Formats: sequence, structure tokens, C-alpha cells
Amino acid sequence: MNAIRLGKWMTLSDLLLLAPRLNAQMNPDWTTPIAPFRIAGNLYYVGGKDLASYLIVTPQGDILINSSLESSVPMIRSSVEQLGFKFNDIKVLLISHSHFDHDAGSAELIKETGAKYMVMDGDVSVVESGGATDFAYAKDTYPKAMVNRVLHDGDEVKLGGTVLVAHKTAGHTRGCNVWIDNKGYQDAVAEREQAFEKELKRQEN
Repeated sequence: MNAIRLGKWMTLSDLLLLAPRLNAQMNPDWTTPIAPFRIAGNLYYVGGKDLASYLIVTPQGDILINSSLESSVPMIRSSVEQLGFKFNDIKVLLISHSHFDHDAGSAELIKETGAKYMVMDGDVSVVESGGATDFAYAKDTYPKAMVNRVLHDGDEVKLGGTVLVAHKTAGHTRGCNVWIDNKGYQDAVAEREQAFEKELKRQEN
């Protein structure tokens, strides 16, 4: 996650923006499931083959980034449960930006989990209109979802000891953003340093 440092040392912004701007029916990889996996620390991949969703697990509930397509919600639920977590433990829903392939499943996901929807200020009108005000993809409308908290550049999302800081990178959409977990990044660096020292000592003996 390039500018996104979620959970651990990996950066994610490029991954969140990689999906090509094609209709989902033209890209079956968007809805092709893959085995979910732990990326690092408390950060897990629960998306499809070529459409990303991320789960951040905390002691007080979980955070999901990107609800993806309407048809993606059952796949995300299955991935969460395969990892041994509960789907209805998702307490916060975030998105990387307000294009339909990243947020069309939000209304259904909120209905099933009761998650609070937190969206960057520049994208609120798009998600609350079900994509109708997304001039680039206005034909790709989807069920409307109300935003519980409007986020601005530099705002923090806190849950169970995890603190994500929103950094707006507008251009892709008006509210396009990346999420940075500074503590998670520092913990990951320390973890990798310890692993390196351990391996170095093993090879020296």
C-alpha cells in the first residue's frame, strides 16, 4: 500500500487504485474469489482476484476498506469467515474512493453488519446518491447508503487501539484518499528488524 501504511510495513494505495475502469461484466476477475490471507499484523485481504477489500481486526471490532460491488458482499463475508472472524464484527466501513467498483456494496454491507459508514467529504454526495452524481460513472448506479461521519484530510478513525489517519489524494475522485497507520508501521519495522537480527545470528552460528 504505497502511501497507505495499514497495520504493518506494507503500503497499499497503489493496490487500492489498480483495478481498471471497466464494467464488471467485462472483467470477471473482479468477482472471482481467492483465498483470503493475512497481509501483516492485523491487516487481512478479503477481496476478489482483481478487486481489493481489506479487513483490519481489532479487539473492539473490525474495519473494512471497500465494499466493492453489490455482488461482492457475499464473497467478502465468506472470506472474513474463512479467516475465523465474524462478519457482523465489522463496525466501521471505509472506502478508498467513490467509484462503483469500490462502494456499490456499501448499503448491503451496512444492512448486514450495522457498520458505521465514514466517507471523505468530497465523495459523500456520490455514495449518498448511489453513484448518480458520479459524472464519470453515473450509469453505474447502486443502492444509496447514508454516511454516518464525514471525514476530512487529516481526520483519524480510531477503533480498538488502531488509529487510521485519512490523507486526501483527490484526483481519481474528489474524496480519493489513503489511510496511514503510523503505529502499525513502526511496529512492523521493529518486527522486521528483530526477524533480521534473529536470522543473522542463526547464520553466524
